[in-house]
Amino acid sequence: MIVFITGASGFIGSRLVEHLLARGDSQIYALVRNPAKLSWLENNPALRLVSGDLQTLPDLPKNIEVVFHLAGLTKATNHSDYYTVNQTGTARLVEHMIQNRLSPKFIYLSSLAAGRPAANGQPVREDEPPEPASPYGQSKLLAEQEVLKYKDILPTTIIRAAAIYGPRDRDFLQFFELIDHGWMFTFSQKITMSLCYVDDLIMALELCAEKSRGEGEIYNVADPVPRTWEDIGEEAARILNKKVRKVKVPLWLARTAAGMSELGSKLSGKPKPLNLSKYRDMEKLSWVADPSRIKEELGFETTWPFSQALEATINWYKANGWL
Repeated sequence: MIVFITGASGFIGSRLVEHLLARGDSQIYALVRNPAKLSWLENNPALRLVSGDLQTLPDLPKNIEVVFHLAGLTKATNHSDYYTVNQTGTARLVEHMIQNRLSPKFIYLSSLAAGRPAANGQPVREDEPPEPASPYGQSKLLAEQEVLKYKDILPTTIIRAAAIYGPRDRDFLQFFELIDHGWMFTFSQKITMSLCYVDDLIMALELCAEKSRGEGEIYNVADPVPRTWEDIGEEAARILNKKVRKVKVPLWLARTAAGMSELGSKLSGKPKPLNLSKYRDMEKLSWVADPSRIKEELGFETTWPFSQALEATINWYKANGWL
């Protein structure tokens, strides 16, 4: 399989690269902005680094069979950056394929945030009218639309992923660091979300590349059992063998903290995980997906039990000095 991957040096992309290299039958072209900063990528004769980004795309081999478009902005110092990277960057990538007469299978990694929050505890299906709550979610929805414009020319599958966790992820790390120090911050209102372990997501990406039935479709990828912040925190405390003091934070205070964090990001020029866009998703309280469609149509379902996956994640953090 001849593959082009954007976002290859990131948390999810590097895991996908490793998985495809382990197959032994893949030639991978990885788009990297700075070849000197490869993060988790290692030298391999089957891995070829391509210098560039979504705004300055390089020429690509004509025989590329699959594109995994994973690059995207999940946190930003300015809300306009979400649209520049997620929407405009995706549009340029798709148009680059069309202009160069390339027609690989195109797999776009989107987010549940591009859909809608769950209401009355009912998991959200892919065919429900989207209603993003944040600039991030809106930018991902617009990116989906850019991809689907060309679905009759470019065979496309979109994955709306749940909150992804696993080794190398930094978004959940701060929460686990607090638990490791004996504190668990939760919210005055129950926040429920779908999760997905990174290795399950990798299997879904691979399956979508191999199956033709999913072309032109959108699929939710998530563990079928949603979790609350308390669920995640309590399981992490058990794994870390920590007694924690729980502190419930009212949402208005979380909004204030998000605003201050965003201001700090603008002053420092370094985006932080907590920001007003993230808060706007958080205040909707429930981002729960119905993953039954991808199971019924492509035969995919998650295989990692939550406790086992979280333990593997935390053990990796500890082994690498992150906890």
